[in-house]
Amino acid sequence: METWHEFYLLIGTAGVTLTGLLFVVVSLGPRVVANQQATGVRAFISPNAVFFTTTLVVAAALLIPDVPAMAIGAFLCVGAVGSLVYLAYTKAHRRWRLSKLPSLDWIWFVGLPIASYVLLLLSGIGFLLQAALSMHGIAVALILLLVIGIRNAWDVVIWIAQQEHKAP
Repeated sequence: METWHEFYLLIGTAGVTLTGLLFVVVSLGPRVVANQQATGVRAFISPNAVFFTTTLVVAAALLIPDVPAMAIGAFLCVGAVGSLVYLAYTKAHRRWRLSKLPSLDWIWFVGLPIASYVLLLLSGIGFLLQAALSMHGIAVALILLLVIGIRNAWDVVIWIAQQEHKAP
């Protein structure tokens, strides 16, 4: 775990920084975000906040000294299952269907996040079984969540800018 210290420090810092920037994005178009009847923008922002927060929380947990591998594995499994449940039962999916998202957006908003959390779950199981590549799986899942969040947040920024431009 010690050899991964800088990686998790960096990825956790990126997660918290991007979460803060997401709040800035929302503040750029508060009328668009607040108008829930006209848009489902929160359905597109909230999952990104979860992706960024996941990277922060997992990185922080892995930086805690002397945590037993079994505890880390259990934490990762519970967190990944909880995140998959969140993705499955959030109202965002209903909003995305109503918005008739293109296939590429379904990949970025649904497919890749599910794949990331499944990889995090498998890495947690690997931790419980003391598999050698578990740390690599966690790293890939967290990087993927950051990339997904960045891409999707950019999509939201463009959309908010378009809505603000259309406003009278």
